[in-house]
Amino acid sequence: MIRRFRATGAGSAAAPRWSASAVFVAVFGVVSSPALAHPHILISAHAEILLNKQGQLSSITNIWDFDEAFSAFAIQGYDSNGDGILTRQELQPLAQVNVTSLADYGYFTSVALAGDKVTFGHPQDYFDIFKGEKLTLQFTLPLAKPLDVRGRTFQVDVYDPAYFAAITFAQDQPVRLLGDSAGCQSFVHRPQPLDAGIASQLATIPASQRTPPPELFAITSKLVNAVTVVCK
Repeated sequence: MIRRFRATGAGSAAAPRWSASAVFVAVFGVVSSPALAHPHILISAHAEILLNKQGQLSSITNIWDFDEAFSAFAIQGYDSNGDGILTRQELQPLAQVNVTSLADYGYFTSVALAGDKVTFGHPQDYFDIFKGEKLTLQFTLPLAKPLDVRGRTFQVDVYDPAYFAAITFAQDQPVRLLGDSAGCQSFVHRPQPLDAGIASQLATIPASQRTPPPELFAITSKLVNAVTVVCK
């Protein structure tokens, strides 16, 4: 994410303000050491893929758990009543910024279905929660036009090709098929680990640089985190 979260704290003038032009770039210089190496954000992802009664793909819900270092920074300034407990209501301004900013990056989500161009409508039902020292963002992307997937195979990619954010499907329930999904099966494809040499080169990229050099981008852009869905 990178233009993404521009935090405007509710109730605190000291709340971080994230650049509207570069998702988290402007703030990483003050985050603890885990965020200083590329990738700068680690995300454990879950996806809920909804099919309607007509056997059409209608929406994708992303549920992203951010790493503890980033979470600790992102929530600063949002405990408006100072009780040490962050509620969904207190974090809603952050969620609004999240989804607004992610639009410039296609929400790091795409659907590949042969012969069809898939576009999304505006995000719905979005919110942040903070639990167990981790911030979780959830948002639903409705398809601009539901797509018939009966007897077809499609792929949902959830990743950042620039690898500023490393997104990997969680080990526990990474993908759920919801709605009229009988006859459909999902197969998760997580990105392959980087070799030590490439990882070392990426680690030298500063947080102020959104995209790796071309030779490294050619590698990171292939670190696809995806799910293939086959429907009878």
